[in-house]
Amino acid sequence: MTLFRKGVPFALSLLAAGAAQIAAATPPSSGAYVTDKQNTWVQDRVGDRIGTVNMIMCIIGSMRGDAMVNQGPYVALIDQGKCEGRGDSSKSTSTSAGASNATNYMSSVVESTQASVDDPLIIKAWLHDEQEEGGSPQKMTIYAYVVATAGKSDTNPNGLFSMYFCGEPEGMPGTCMFKGSLKSDASGLSFYQEESNGGGGGGPSLTQLKLQSDPANDAGSGAISGSENGSAYSYLFAFDSANFRRKEDANADVCFDRNKLNGHSSTWRYGTYNSDGSRLDIGNPGFPVKYVNGSDSYYGFWSFWGLWLPDSAMSEIAQGNGSLTRRVGESDVVITPVQKGGKLWKLTRHDGTLDDFRNVSMMYWSPNAIGVVDANNTPAPANTSYELQWDGSQLNAIGYQQCDQNGCAPRALFSPVALDAAALSANHVLSLPIFFPSGGGNGGINVPTGHAFVGTDTVSYRTREVVDPGAADIGLNCVTMCPKTGSNLVSDVGSPPVATLASAPFKDSGAWGPSATGYAYTYHAGMLNDGTADADASIASKAGMGANQWGLNSGSMVADADLSSVKCDSNGAPNPSGNFYCSSLIEQASTIYQWETGPNQWNKFFGAAGVTIDPPKVLTLNAVHTPGNTGGLNNIKGAQADNYNGNKVQLQFSGFGELQGIPGSCVSPDTNAPTACGPSARWVPAFDMIDGTSVTDSTPSTFYVKYLERELRLGKVNCGTVSNTLTLTAASGLTLPTSALVDVNARTALGTEATPASTKPSVIDGIVQ
Repeated sequence: MTLFRKGVPFALSLLAAGAAQIAAATPPSSGAYVTDKQNTWVQDRVGDRIGTVNMIMCIIGSMRGDAMVNQGPYVALIDQGKCEGRGDSSKSTSTSAGASNATNYMSSVVESTQASVDDPLIIKAWLHDEQEEGGSPQKMTIYAYVVATAGKSDTNPNGLFSMYFCGEPEGMPGTCMFKGSLKSDASGLSFYQEESNGGGGGGPSLTQLKLQSDPANDAGSGAISGSENGSAYSYLFAFDSANFRRKEDANADVCFDRNKLNGHSSTWRYGTYNSDGSRLDIGNPGFPVKYVNGSDSYYGFWSFWGLWLPDSAMSEIAQGNGSLTRRVGESDVVITPVQKGGKLWKLTRHDGTLDDFRNVSMMYWSPNAIGVVDANNTPAPANTSYELQWDGSQLNAIGYQQCDQNGCAPRALFSPVALDAAALSANHVLSLPIFFPSGGGNGGINVPTGHAFVGTDTVSYRTREVVDPGAADIGLNCVTMCPKTGSNLVSDVGSPPVATLASAPFKDSGAWGPSATGYAYTYHAGMLNDGTADADASIASKAGMGANQWGLNSGSMVADADLSSVKCDSNGAPNPSGNFYCSSLIEQASTIYQWETGPNQWNKFFGAAGVTIDPPKVLTLNAVHTPGNTGGLNNIKGAQADNYNGNKVQLQFSGFGELQGIPGSCVSPDTNAPTACGPSARWVPAFDMIDGTSVTDSTPSTFYVKYLERELRLGKVNCGTVSNTLTLTAASGLTLPTSALVDVNARTALGTEATPASTKPSVIDGIVQ
């Protein structure tokens, strides 16, 4: 039986009714394109309040126990970012390619058994998690035990099952820091969870859910009670065949339409296929690895963006301890990794136009404040990244990135600010260096002279590759955002001492105009050196990175051979013999370099003899969405899809199920309506590609996409238009479950962790290998 659907909030999974998707192109008619399953779930604020169970169900769904029944214990890798990070608004202003694309795998051992078709399906899972807390890795084993007696049916929309879980910290055997149970029976759903140190640091937390369902009438009611960040909350909700009503605490009721046609979807994962329907892959994709150090075993993944293993394992590897292997055929082959404290990116230029990137967010680091943040005309901050968008007629700054020791979050400007091309060029700014958060790529916007920004102005975007540490030395030249080195970059601060990044980590002041000073470096043996020391921020504590939580990135640099091309006179005019350097000229170079360093795994170089991993494959989507189009001419859909009609969207394909680059926008989790990005908003892809949409590479070969995982947000309606029989009376009378619901100890039920027959993962992020 197939019971679990990845990422489905079970309390809400039966809320959508109605419509199939319209195909935009003739798709393949055979192969995996036809057989690969698709999953859609309803996203709502109520589901957010049971985040732990949703995350666990997402993780269990990624293990694919339904596809591995009676095949013995096996290893599964689950990307936590896809179960935890969907909707994270900080992604809207990310300025790190590694942070945008890197994985964060949790390893697990899974055993799925079913004695016969008439017997229960039993899934046992041992998950191994590690998080940094207070500068030290905190390990935990999560035990999950599932007994399913019936699959989904008209009478039991969620099937019949019981799930139990327990999170046991290392060194505390028998202690469940958090535990709970989710049960689905003929009456509906019940959920109970308690955590001894939860609630965002606010002490113990408790979550209780009861859903009373009436499948015969496509109706039901429910209640949730709990705490988050030390604050209590409660929800009541009810639905009939037409609408969904909910109430948070003492706030007014909010109502939604259950018809899919009146809702909006966001696709979180696509499959990409060849014309014969087979899955597309890259020539040398990433691969899973196993690391053994004494009695400890870890499973990880080596991708183009770096090697992922828990931090405690990575620190041991850096010291030369333990053994790292990859599975080749039936053998474990030892890998001797080479690790450096940073990586040098080589970026090759390609050109498009502003109209190709209409309404696409582009991050621009500005040394000067742009606009104001409130009605009191409080200036926006200087020396930060601003979010730019071309709206078809103006290049506007619409928001900025605010970072501190807790991470980075987007903030909206009080009103958009149109960038003035004349003012920029008068200040000798000929190009604006940018970063695309949606695809994790660098680029630049040419600043025109003699006219305002227009849609045909050039926008460059760059493909990237990592320079091997064994390459010949490269002399590099930097003008802005030129990193300090040695103890000037990272030093111990406080007591006890914390390795801390300098508050001003760059040598220059950040001026974009002509500069009399350039900074010379040499890339030697895998590190960037200024003649005195390396620019190495990998030795900093994550807690000591301040506003650079995603890592430190230099400005664009050119090789010695191209130095004359970035020289200019005091007015910013290009002059190969000039005495000044213009950073804007660097962006005109066909090849530039960028140094990245930091404590995150994606900030460092990892390599090994004989290991080749191809960079992401660039695929182009020619977006078409014209309101009223008939005959399947549109290939994208969504409330904002017409904003992207005509765009040439550059997508990055890193392997099956990994297609990135669709621009994003934000919605309110309370109303599902579009809103400005900010800490309380949800970031979502701005449009969906319709099944059968074609994308092309540079050859040009054509490939086809279809959605694999998609959320649906119901459309908000006035509660006055909803049937007066849809009330919250029944919901308010429900009895919430107690700790008695946790009548099975998951730790005891699982017993000793099973031993897989193969060290090679059988499932990676929901894809059976």
